[in-house]
Amino acid sequence: MKITRRVLASFATLLAACLLHAADSKPIARVIAITDIETDDPGAYAVWVARYNQIAKDRLKIDPYLRVYQSIYDGHGTGRVRVVIGAASVAELSKNTAVLESDPAILEFNSQVRGMRKMGPRVLYQAIRFDGPSVKGAWNYNTLAVVTDESGYLKAIDELPGIFSAGGLKEVKIGVYRVLAGRNDHTHRITLSTSSSEQLAKLLDLMANNDRVAEWLAKSAKLRTVVANTVSKEITKYAEMAGRSAAD
Repeated sequence: MKITRRVLASFATLLAACLLHAADSKPIARVIAITDIETDDPGAYAVWVARYNQIAKDRLKIDPYLRVYQSIYDGHGTGRVRVVIGAASVAELSKNTAVLESDPAILEFNSQVRGMRKMGPRVLYQAIRFDGPSVKGAWNYNTLAVVTDESGYLKAIDELPGIFSAGGLKEVKIGVYRVLAGRNDHTHRITLSTSSSEQLAKLLDLMANNDRVAEWLAKSAKLRTVVANTVSKEITKYAEMAGRSAAD
């Protein structure tokens, strides 16, 4: 009972924090749903997802519908992938999902991939800062955090582009997302998106050794508590990639 009460109390505190954050910032017309997947063969799974995306393109005129990211540094395992769906609103995302879930080709797809994947948590996020979609084949640095002052944290985030630009990384894209529903160990996801493994390595070196970054981290520490930091690379098979795979 004591454990149950503590869990409920923690959830209530997190929910209250999320409601408080919701009043702090004007939402952006973007939501994402992220599903964790465990698979022994991320590359093969991405090929199967390309088939799903072709169905979605035919039905919804969205390409790609799903983007697939493989964990590189995760703390759990490199067989983990995350599948990301984006939309302008929860209503649009739900409508698209309903259309595809009733499609016979999608039902067949789900039965075929059931043996090669294990579905994990799914989290729904609202964007509160969005610099635009990640480039194809992006390498991302992701932070999950409990943010106690959303507006203050967003103001702190506004300082990062100048720091990155001074370090030769002006093309880094920043996305900040507030949890709407799902996992309850964090309130926000922050993604720093780069175009290559080399750019990401340069970003990580900057964050580890730059005096301005150290100062920024010290100032922002009072605004959030980091739950986890991860690195991922996109392995989505886009139309041209899927075409090459089929020809090989």
